[in-house]
Formats: sequence, C-alpha cells, structure tokens
Amino acid sequence: MKKIKKIYILILLFLMFILKTNISSAEAMLVISSDKTKVEVGEEINVSIKLKSVKVASFTLEIYWDTTRLEYISGPQNSNNLSNRILYSWISDNGENKDNILIDGFKFKAIQDGTANIVATGEFYNSNGELLDINDNNLEIKIGNFNEQAELLNEIQENVSSDNTNLSVLRLNHEGISPDFNKDIRKYYFIANTSIDNLEVTAIPENSKSIVTVTGNYNLILGENTIDIKVESEDKTKTSIYKIYVTRTDNIDAANANLETLAIREGTLTPEFSNNMTQYQVEIPNGIENINILAIPQIENATVKILGNDKINVGDNKIQVIVTAENGTTIKKYYINVHRRSETEETEYHIEEELQAKKLSSIMQEDNIEEKIENNNQFEETELNNTNILLIIIVAIILIVLVAFLVYKHKFRKKT
Repeated sequence: MKKIKKIYILILLFLMFILKTNISSAEAMLVISSDKTKVEVGEEINVSIKLKSVKVASFTLEIYWDTTRLEYISGPQNSNNLSNRILYSWISDNGENKDNILIDGFKFKAIQDGTANIVATGEFYNSNGELLDINDNNLEIKIGNFNEQAELLNEIQENVSSDNTNLSVLRLNHEGISPDFNKDIRKYYFIANTSIDNLEVTAIPENSKSIVTVTGNYNLILGENTIDIKVESEDKTKTSIYKIYVTRTDNIDAANANLETLAIREGTLTPEFSNNMTQYQVEIPNGIENINILAIPQIENATVKILGNDKINVGDNKIQVIVTAENGTTIKKYYINVHRRSETEETEYHIEEELQAKKLSSIMQEDNIEEKIENNNQFEETELNNTNILLIIIVAIILIVLVAFLVYKHKFRKKT
C-alpha cells in the first residue's frame, strides 16, 4: 500500500512539474497594445510593449509597421527609426534580471483607411547571457470606415473557392521588389544592401482562410537568399509557393540583373517592355520558324542567355531570357510566350485584317465625302460672297460717276 502511495505521489509531482513548466513558458510573452484600436485618418495612437512574466537583463526590440497606412511620429528615449523599423535597446542598471518591463510612448498617425499591422520582435537575454525564446506579437489597427470594408471583403470572400491558393497582396517593408505584384507571377527579385538583414513580408491570401507560411526572410546572408511564401488552400488540397530571390550585397550595381532593352524583330511585345515586368506575350505569322530577340542588360558586364528560341513551333512557345549580373550569382529571368499562328489562324487573321482595312477605307471615304461637301459649301459661300462684293463695287462706281456728273453739271450752269 505504501509503495502504491509513493507511486501516486511521484506521478503527481511529475504532472505538477510538467504543468508548471508549460504554464511558465506559456506566460512568457511580448505583449503589444495601444490606447486605440479603431481610429480615423489623421488620428494618433500610442503604442506600448510589455515583457510579461519573463526576466531579462538586456534586449533589443524591433518594431515594424504598415507604412502605407501608418506614419511613425515619435518614440521614447533609446529608440531609433530606421526606414520602417524602430530599434529600441535596454540594459539593466545592475546587470540583474528584471521582469514585467513596460516600454511606452511609440506614437503613430493613421494616414489611410484599412487594417494596419504593427509587429514587435527582438532579441532578449538574461543575466547569464542566454538568449531567451520569446515569440513575436502583432497588433491590428482598424482605420476609417472599417464596417464598409469588412462587408466588401466578406462579399469578395464568398466568391473565392476553398481551393484558392492565390495571394491578393505581396510586399516587403523596403521598396524595390521586382516585378510589380501579380497574383499569377510566382517569382520576384530584390536587392538588399548590407544594412538589411531581415525583411518583413506582407502576404495576404485571396481566401482569408488559406494558410500562409513565410520562411527565409530573417538573418539574410551575404549573397543569394530565397524567401518562400507558401499558401495552403482552405480545403488542404492545393499549395502554391511564391518566391522572392534576395541578393544581399555591398555592391548594388554588380548585382543588377535588369534588362535595358527587350524586343522581337518579328512582332511587338505585350505589354510594352519595362525592366520591372518579367512576363510578355507576342504573336507571329505562321511562316516564321525563327525569331530574333534583342536583349541588352542595363550593366555592360552582365550576361544574357536566351532559351527556347531555336525553333518556334505552331502554337505557344515558352522562351526564357536569363540575365546574370556582373557578380556572377544574381540571376533574373524574363519570360516571353511566343504564339505562332496556325494556317487556319493565319487565314482568319488576314480575313480580319482585310475587314479592318475595308472598314478603315469606308471610314476614310465617308470622311472624304464629308470633306468634299464641306469644301463645296465653303466654295459656294465664297462665290456668293465674291458676287456680293462685285455688286457692291459696281453700285459704288455708278454712284461715284453719278455724283461727279451732277457736280460737273452744277458748275457748268453757274458759268453760263
């Protein structure tokens, strides 16, 4: 019986130990709050951050926010604003651990309607110099008439399928991502200088119930980095991965893999070329099997390789223009979908071309007829005006002759 009691006591102590450990680890957190969570454009908010139930001797706090909707106004002492990242450093006076630390006085102003996120993260150490594991935390601020936006969002969400894995928004906390975001484009490029070692990624799915996971955006190394944005559908049947290829370098020019010129002699690119666009379409005649692509990089020492243009088949052909930067590692890919018309499409194309030419000719003829009528009217009006002028001149001459005759006759009578 005593042995059974001892076993019960040991089990109870073990359970209490596990429970205590779980509770203590669950309570250790970074809490971010504000005096207002719903504001109008132009209003200011005060943000506070508290280290709850964790003892620290020093830390460096990092705060990120949505710069399109919030403007940073000011912060407490020991805080510095670097682009859209705030750094705040703190060290215990005597080097001993302290708990329940509150940092107050981060002020922001609302500048655009919508939902703005403020994220707090950082590195935290105890008095033994050990790095503490404290999760990031996020605060949502609703700006403007949020009810209307929520209704619109709900209406959009009703029309989004459960297997949708598209993003509706993808952006970084620094300018320069290329190309411009399009939900159908899965590959993006970004060049970071050595002062950037972390990137905040805003990735919002079209279906709000999809699960988005971002990896590879922290602790960027010198050279090439890849950020993966994984979107898993609501029904768990599909997955899409958006990639951002990041080059972290101290020589921005050497990492430039942009094209200065991209053109095809046999057709016109759609859309018009821009080095911030990476996907194009072009249609060529049925009789063309080979095309000439002109691809000139912005940096002279960059190299260009073209794949898939050896022989153009009828239908769609995928061509890649791969630019390798001067540093030899940074790569950017441009894609051209070349559609070579079939014989049937070629016939239809020329028929349509002839119809358009006839329509244009008809329009021009109508314009010519209208122009002739207008010219005739102007000619008739001019003739009428000229006739009127001639009549006026004749009448004037007759009057002058008549007046002269009367004057002469009057003088002649006086003499006789």
